[in-house]
Amino acid sequence: MGKRLFWFAVGVGFTAAVVLKGKELYARITPKGIADQLSATGRGLTARAADFFDTLTKAMDEREVELRELLEFED
Repeated sequence: MGKRLFWFAVGVGFTAAVVLKGKELYARITPKGIADQLSATGRGLTARAADFFDTLTKAMDEREVELRELLEFED
């Protein structure tokens, strides 16, 4: 009897895990889920691009100051 109860509990747990994971995967392939994924990707891309350009601008400004000092160039 204990063995059957154990395997029944294992089956219930496995089924619950499959159902929950299936719902998650199903939600990801619906049009709303795909739109959410694309939106998140776009926000990530925008943030990385903004960070890149901020870093680039800061580096250009620092290099300009270095070159002006080196060439003894004044505004």
